[in-house]
Amino acid sequence: MEGDDESSSVEPYERYVSTLYDELASRYEIIYLKASKYYRHLYGELYGVFKEYFDNIKIRSKVLDLGSGTGIWSRFLRSRGYHVVSLDISYASVNKCKRARRCSDPIQGDAVRLPFRDGYFDAVIAYGSVFNHIIESENAFKEVSRVLEKGGYLIFDADNLVCIDMAYEALLGGISARRFLKGLLDGKGHVGYWYGHNNEILPFRFFTYKELTSMLHERGFKVIDVKGIHVLSNIIPSRLHQWSDNKIKKLAALFYEFDNILGNYAPFKYLATTFIIISRKVGS
Repeated sequence: MEGDDESSSVEPYERYVSTLYDELASRYEIIYLKASKYYRHLYGELYGVFKEYFDNIKIRSKVLDLGSGTGIWSRFLRSRGYHVVSLDISYASVNKCKRARRCSDPIQGDAVRLPFRDGYFDAVIAYGSVFNHIIESENAFKEVSRVLEKGGYLIFDADNLVCIDMAYEALLGGISARRFLKGLLDGKGHVGYWYGHNNEILPFRFFTYKELTSMLHERGFKVIDVKGIHVLSNIIPSRLHQWSDNKIKKLAALFYEFDNILGNYAPFKYLATTFIIISRKVGS
C-alpha cells in the first residue's frame, strides 16, 4: 500500500530503507512469497521475463543484481552459470544472501554510488521496485548506465502512479488527489510513502511511464519491451489485495488469467499497477 507526503525529504531515505530491510531480512520470503498471493503472482511474472532473457542466452556473463535483498534472483542467475555481483543497501539482507550461499560476491552498497568501473557488467537486473525505493532515481539510472557496457541490458520493475489502484488511494486519502491528477496531466510522478506489511513507512517514488522512459532515454537507454502486471486485478484495491482473505484471493486468481494477456498489450499494460521494463544501453 502506498501513501503521500509532499514534504518528504531525500536526505534520510537511505537510512530508512536500510533499517527496514535489515529488520525484514530474516522473514522476507515468508511475508512476500508465502503469505501474499498478490506478491507470489508478481514474482511469478518477474520470473517469466527473467527466464526469457537469461535462459535464452540473450545476456552474457557478468550480471549486477541491484537491490539483491536476500538473493532470490542471484541464486537463479548463479544456477545458470552467470557471474553475479549482489548489491543491496541492507547489511542484514546481504549477510543472509551470503550465509544461504545464494550470493558468491555480495556487497553492501548504494545504487547512486556504484563501486564498479565503467562498462563492467553485461546486464543489470533490479527486481522488487528497487528504483521506487531510491528517491534520487535519476542518479541511480546514471550509475547503472555507467557500469553497463554498450548494448547491455537493464531489466527492472517499477510501480506505476497512473493506475486504478492509485485512483483508489487518491479517493481514500492514501495519496494526494491533487498530485495524482497532476501526474495524469503532466506525466510526472512524485515522492510519497510506501506502507509495508506491518505498516512500516518508507519514502517511495511514484513513477509514470512517461517519466521512466524519459529518464532512461536521457541516460542512453532504449526501451525494448514493457509488460504490465496486475492490470485487471488492480480493480481490487491493493489495501485488500496484498494481504487478502480467501474470497478475495479466489477473485484475484480469476483476474490473473486476464492480466497475463492484457499485460502484453497497449494501452492496458500502461495502466498496470507494476511495469516490467526491458531496456538496452545504446548510448556511450
